[in-house]
Amino acid sequence: MGGSAAGWTAAGGSPVVVANGETLDSLSGRYGVPAAAILSANGLSSASEVKGGMHIIVPVYHADGHGLASAEEKTKKHGKDVAEAEPSKSARKAKDKEKEKTAAKADKPGKEAEKSGKEKGSAVAEVEPSKASQIKKPAIDKTPTGNLESGAAASKPALTGAQADAAGTEPEFRWPARGRIIQGFKAGGNDGINISVPSGTSVRAAENGVVVYAGDGLKGYGNLVLIKHPNGFVTAYGNNEELDVKRGETVKRGQVIAKSGDTGNVNSPQLHFELRKGSTPVDPTSYLAGL
Repeated sequence: MGGSAAGWTAAGGSPVVVANGETLDSLSGRYGVPAAAILSANGLSSASEVKGGMHIIVPVYHADGHGLASAEEKTKKHGKDVAEAEPSKSARKAKDKEKEKTAAKADKPGKEAEKSGKEKGSAVAEVEPSKASQIKKPAIDKTPTGNLESGAAASKPALTGAQADAAGTEPEFRWPARGRIIQGFKAGGNDGINISVPSGTSVRAAENGVVVYAGDGLKGYGNLVLIKHPNGFVTAYGNNEELDVKRGETVKRGQVIAKSGDTGNVNSPQLHFELRKGSTPVDPTSYLAGL
């Protein structure tokens, strides 16, 4: 077997992994180490025991230092790549699989489909989306009273968005018109309430905000006004005879924004009123306070 093991030792040697197809002779030639020294350093007795995938120590020569330098240099160039290549590859594959699993979980849809049962709900949601919460429901005055003038008495002042934020509570909105509720809120059915009022009744903004829509382009709503409020809510006023505001206009709570009528998909004068937080319609009566 080539060379002598004299002067060669495993102490300070370099660990390597035998590549598939590699033999004792090829290892000896690659690292410049006698075959006998490799066998001796690893406790082997014959070349047939050296097989691919085996972990062995490439010994170093300590007689004058030249053998040590030669072995270290060749190990850096060849042995390190062989020893580390396979473990690194496996680790990378494991990490890639883990990332794929994490990404697959993260891509699950987090949105729940919300169906209204009526064309009105989805149409308003497309114009201005929102999200729901509720507070104590006040009593409802179901007696028709006709037009509201600016001097009409209020049962109690509505809490503005700014005041609600300061107090850490939900805001309150004023009634857009007083009248009998002829159709109440029903999740998945009616996304608002329908208030019976005489034709031409003044419809008033329920809270300060900006008009984001004023027109008759949404099916079923007739002449419609949408107002976006600073507190994240949106109010909708439908089935009007005429509109008194335009898109982009800033309005104050109690300001007349329209006159009621029977446009859209209704057969009698009334006001369809919706309150949305995010894309979710909520029961307006849970948030309405004074007039």
